[in-house]
Amino acid sequence: MTGLAGAYDRPVIADWNTFYAAQAGASAALAGLVFVALSINLRQILAHPELLPGRAGEAVIMMVQPVFVALVILIPNQSMRTLGVEMLLLGGIAFGIVNLILWRAFEPSRERETREFVLRVSMAELALLPTIIGGALLVNGSATGLDWQAFGVLMCLAVGITDAWVLLVEILR
Repeated sequence: MTGLAGAYDRPVIADWNTFYAAQAGASAALAGLVFVALSINLRQILAHPELLPGRAGEAVIMMVQPVFVALVILIPNQSMRTLGVEMLLLGGIAFGIVNLILWRAFEPSRERETREFVLRVSMAELALLPTIIGGALLVNGSATGLDWQAFGVLMCLAVGITDAWVLLVEILR
């Protein structure tokens, strides 16, 4: 496919409008619930500065990143190349921030914690990489980048919900 700004790529993106409108709404609602839970439990979260604030930040990013991506995809009259660059930026920023949070939280004091840390990093990266891959594919003219991002949003929501659940369990310990 040549001519990325041509008429061909806009209908392909338009085919996804319903999915991304639903993604934006669902992700925003879930992010709102996480914000409410965090605000209600903020004192308990801040009482464990070595563990819980980072987990809270990770949960928020995992829930909010799909909202931003969906809103960018829903911007009318943009080419796949432009959309790809936007997705690369959003995915890269989220990936960088989450990895910074994760690496700051790592303290290899016990074998179990190391295994849990590796699992946590793997899940976070697996959730955020599809947006980056999808952006790269769109920049190169492949509409399959939207398929990758759709997988990425499902992973982000799964990781974000898991993070929120772990936070609530840790608060009650």
